[in-house]
Amino acid sequence: MITRGSDWTQKVEVLAVWLLAFLWAAPLLYAIWAAFHPMDFISRFVLTAPLTLDNFRNAWKVAPFARYFMNSFILVSITLAGQFILCTMAAYAFARFEFPGKEIAFLLVLVQIMIMPDVSDREELPDHQLLGWWTPSWGRPTLHGLGFGIFLLRQAFKQVPKELEEAARVEGAGWLSVLWKVYIPLAKPTYLAYGLVSVSYHWNNFLWP
Repeated sequence: MITRGSDWTQKVEVLAVWLLAFLWAAPLLYAIWAAFHPMDFISRFVLTAPLTLDNFRNAWKVAPFARYFMNSFILVSITLAGQFILCTMAAYAFARFEFPGKEIAFLLVLVQIMIMPDVSDREELPDHQLLGWWTPSWGRPTLHGLGFGIFLLRQAFKQVPKELEEAARVEGAGWLSVLWKVYIPLAKPTYLAYGLVSVSYHWNNFLWP
């Protein structure tokens, strides 16, 4: 049985949730209002205020946003492709091969995860200049996040049953063929998750460019 006290508590909680939701949405609602109304009505809420698209036209003329979008697309695409290739090869080696210093090398990979990318930016610039990885249009591609990608893919590769690899080897597949036809297809969800994280980070990373 619901008592009167608990009923009032529930009402207060619902009211508090709606209040917090309004406070969270208020800046967004104001931005939408200001975007579709003339400058004279930005600070005044009038229901009969005229609608306009001039704000979007004026903003589009302020800077070459189409070029900015293309620059970001090129930079993120090259970065993601480089990360996929290097992380795949390194993760495959850590997951299925034995070599001297393997544990120490993987420990260094884990240490790299704990270092903020912004800290290493200054040290990477001379290397990028030496390699010529710079253009005035879209800047320098970066390979931030390799440690995280190697760790993530290594864990995914280690979950693949060795029987599948052995079956592919019996059929005459080489190491690269096994990687391409067995490990990578089974790790598609991991690639998707890592790709989303990488694209989101590098697209919004304004410090590196």
